[in-house]
Amino acid sequence: MKRSLIVAGFAAIVASALAGAPLAATQSGKPVPTEEEARQKAGMDARYQRLEAERRAADAAREAERLRYEQSVRDAEAARLRYEADLARNREAAARHQREVERANARRAEYDRRMAERAAEQSAEEAERAARRAERDARRERGRTESAAATPAAAPGSCQERQQRDRRRGRRVGGLIGGVAGMVGGPAGGAAGLVSRIVPVGALIGEAIASLLDCDEQEKAATATETAVERGVVGTTETWTSETRPGVTGSSTVTAVERTAGGEDCMTVTDVVIVDGEETRAPKRMCRRPPTNRYVRV
Repeated sequence: MKRSLIVAGFAAIVASALAGAPLAATQSGKPVPTEEEARQKAGMDARYQRLEAERRAADAAREAERLRYEQSVRDAEAARLRYEADLARNREAAARHQREVERANARRAEYDRRMAERAAEQSAEEAERAARRAERDARRERGRTESAAATPAAAPGSCQERQQRDRRRGRRVGGLIGGVAGMVGGPAGGAAGLVSRIVPVGALIGEAIASLLDCDEQEKAATATETAVERGVVGTTETWTSETRPGVTGSSTVTAVERTAGGEDCMTVTDVVIVDGEETRAPKRMCRRPPTNRYVRV
């Protein structure tokens, strides 16, 4: 619309100029413009060109504005698409996180359930073990009572008295046999066997084993240790069974043999005692110091 106004204005200016200027005759019969008319025409041409330039500039500005608007529309559409894509990704991430939380909660619930079941099982097992221990102690006490009733001549301190008597006999006979062995120039097999038989029980078995056994059982355990040590071969095992209490057995096994830097012969012997199905193990170190032939617990 602006362009049409410019053209209309220019046409009006030309018409007014032509109406007020007299035409001059030329030699050829055509009108010759005067100097004033020429100036007016040049001014109108310059104004027309200026108006045309302004028109073209206005058209270019409108086109640039249109292009900017269309670009802004495209940018806004791209931003909307990015926003919707980000929103979809965020929703998927939130859903995935929720699923992971639910799985973690399920695993925790399963773990708590298993721990509760395990605690209940352990409580039941502990109660069962306590009941078995109580029953075993009761049977052990009954066996001791029955054993004491079956041997009325044995006093409560007879086991300790017998051990002390054997210890005194061991010192006397051991000294005698040791002297005899020295006179004949070396240890003899018979002397060694006799010495081993009169060694006190306490020198052969430890407190952990002795506390579980009565006097006769202690002697059997000591004899098993003597026999295993006399053989002196790794893997040698001697077993015994109680004659005073049912369900009581034991063994002695040589597990290692060595000679120390000081010239001592030593062995590692593992004692095993089973009382009413409950096993107790106790390793011990047995050594022999020359010139004696006795292995004693160290």
